[in-house]
Amino acid sequence: MSPSEQQPLSNEELEILESFLSSEATPEDCLFSIEMVDGYMAALVVGPDVVPQDKWISFIWDQETNEQPSFASEAEARTIRELLVRHMNSIAQQFEEDPNDFFPLFEQYGYADEEEKRLAVENWALGFTVGMELAHTSWKPFLEDEESAQFVMPMFLLAKITDDFDDLTEEDLDNMTLLLPGFVTRIYDYWKEA
Repeated sequence: MSPSEQQPLSNEELEILESFLSSEATPEDCLFSIEMVDGYMAALVVGPDVVPQDKWISFIWDQETNEQPSFASEAEARTIRELLVRHMNSIAQQFEEDPNDFFPLFEQYGYADEEEKRLAVENWALGFTVGMELAHTSWKPFLEDEESAQFVMPMFLLAKITDDFDDLTEEDLDNMTLLLPGFVTRIYDYWKEA
């Protein structure tokens, strides 16, 4: 892997990627925010399988029919692919070098208000569950074990996948959001030791 492929994305590059993800050029079921893609990639990095690049990139665009974006040009297709690969590589590098210092993208951004931040957290958690879905067979032992399954429960709750979300207070949501990086690190440790 060349040094350029490991270079973390600048704020400007994150904005380019975010803008493309939410554009009309992408399929309807695309992971439509940068936080969602960040959560998705985190699940792939800390999870049980090494997923081939073409497969995980295709899954970003569409999880059912394999529909692809309508790129304006070959150059745009190359740029978007390069940005995705670099972001994935920078997450992987973080876990290789210092997993305890991992922070989701929503912890690195400033948001206009609390509601916007909550949506970012929800999108991140939803992205994480999509990443699990890509390798769902391999995740089964983890989810069937009561102890380890606890580490992923916050993702399901914050993504509003379970009805239990309605029972959570603002304080519960804040605490769960704060604990999220630690849960992701525990999942990483689980699969590393497996």
